[in-house]
Amino acid sequence: MTSLSEKVDRIEESQTIAITSLAKKLRAEGKKIISLSAGEPDFPTPENVKQAAIKAINDNFTKYTQNEGTPELREAVAEKFRRDNGLNVKASNILVSNGGKHSIFNALQTICNPGDEVIIPAPYWVSFPEMVKLADATPVILQTKEERGFTFTANDLRPLLTQKTKALIINSPSNPTGSVASEETLRGIAKLAKERDFFIISDEIYEKIIYDGNKHFSIGSIPEVQDRVITASGVSKAYSMTGWRIGFMAANEEIVKRASKIQSQLTSNASSISQAAALEALKGPQSDVEKMRVSFQHRRDVMMERLSGIDGMTLAKPGGAFYFFPSVKRLFGKSNGGQVLRNSADIASYLLLEAQVALVPGAAFGSDSHIRISYAYAEKELTEAVDRIAAAVTKLR
Repeated sequence: MTSLSEKVDRIEESQTIAITSLAKKLRAEGKKIISLSAGEPDFPTPENVKQAAIKAINDNFTKYTQNEGTPELREAVAEKFRRDNGLNVKASNILVSNGGKHSIFNALQTICNPGDEVIIPAPYWVSFPEMVKLADATPVILQTKEERGFTFTANDLRPLLTQKTKALIINSPSNPTGSVASEETLRGIAKLAKERDFFIISDEIYEKIIYDGNKHFSIGSIPEVQDRVITASGVSKAYSMTGWRIGFMAANEEIVKRASKIQSQLTSNASSISQAAALEALKGPQSDVEKMRVSFQHRRDVMMERLSGIDGMTLAKPGGAFYFFPSVKRLFGKSNGGQVLRNSADIASYLLLEAQVALVPGAAFGSDSHIRISYAYAEKELTEAVDRIAAAVTKLR
């Protein structure tokens, strides 16, 4: 048989998707699986957004749109970035894509050349290193420390910079840790980016899901670096629109023009119907966004208290997003009379089979001492899941 792509062999399958698929398979077999693996709000899409999509269908708005997105949506996104993020942008600085992941993929394909290096703080979202590889660049991992809340500074970044450094990826609030970068930290990183001439891709998809009076700050709002920052966001998390697949980036016009060229050869425009829905999401009432945020904070607080009581797990309180990233290294070396648990994959497998709770091993996020628990689920499910996890952990010796 003719050989297949070596590039595909160099990337990993998304473990969040893999675990979710396995949980669905076990559930189909009759197992009472509680899946806390996916980063997907359990709330319905707001009613006004759904009605906007229905109207678009009834109005036969079902054909191709402009590759970059409809003019109305691009302007609404630009207005959102100006209002909420302090970015100095207009519609020509916006590219609408098929989800936030697609926006980041487009950005990396636009700026990277073979041999370039892209710095990624760990723990990281599972797709960042793989998308860098697909852009023929090399991911360089910056390990952050749990005792510092998984944050990093310009001084931490400096030793990793080389002549090959093309970009830094920032994700705040973070998936998987929920950490939130401070304005002071981001200003220090911006100063370094200008000094050493590298791009910043800022993934801000969780910007609306933030707690405890924390304020989201967009590094692209700093005038000195606005031309070298690519800000990616979308409607998936804040508006519970994961399946609608609408993301967007804000960047200088040359980057947007080139990213649009790439998109034109891959997918063309995002769904016309979804664009109509996203337009309503951004321009319509925002009360549902705040209701969901308040609910997520309540779930975080309930889960924090219960998880903290499990012997063998330690965790920090997340400042945003909807994930816990507890350390489970104290469980390594234990067993339930069978396999000895030696890594995060073993822990996740044990909890899936023994507790029938699906979680994601931390190795997928660059930290094998942790697991990721999503609390984007109903409180009843969450409390039952914690009870199951606690019971399973007590069986370990």
